[in-house]
Amino acid sequence: MKPIIHLFFIAICNLLFFNCAGGKDFQLEKNPPSQIRQAYFQKWIAGVQGGGSGTNVHFVIELEEQEATLEALYFQNEKAALRENPNKKGSYTANFLNESNRDVIMDESPVKESQNTPPEKIPFDLLKNEAVISYTIKGQTAYYKVENLEEKPLLAYPSTNPNGID
Repeated sequence: MKPIIHLFFIAICNLLFFNCAGGKDFQLEKNPPSQIRQAYFQKWIAGVQGGGSGTNVHFVIELEEQEATLEALYFQNEKAALRENPNKKGSYTANFLNESNRDVIMDESPVKESQNTPPEKIPFDLLKNEAVISYTIKGQTAYYKVENLEEKPLLAYPSTNPNGID
């Protein structure tokens, strides 16, 4: 009788542990509400010390569903807002700053350091050249995976004004 109770207890514990992570479902859509015309990412570095560096991800998208709104981009274990270029309809960019660009509080006091926001773990396993677009359509959030993003050459901003104008 004891082994049966023991097995029953183990089975209940397993069910509880496996169901804990089931709160959010991130199903990837197979038919997105848009046509992606161009998709690439480009690392950049400032030409001045302290100017920072990062990666910009660019998309040219033709939305077929007028009710669809692009929200965020998951890329290389980070999440950033997708912003439409106001001068170029259908052109979207997500900006990712490297760790050195972020405002991090380093202090003896753990209370002050606790104001730092820890990096958010993204819910997708992505390769270096893959991204997931988060969008809302008719009030529902959906996700679409973009594969084979092209990597453009590093964009190194000049260290001084090339025109000599201050």
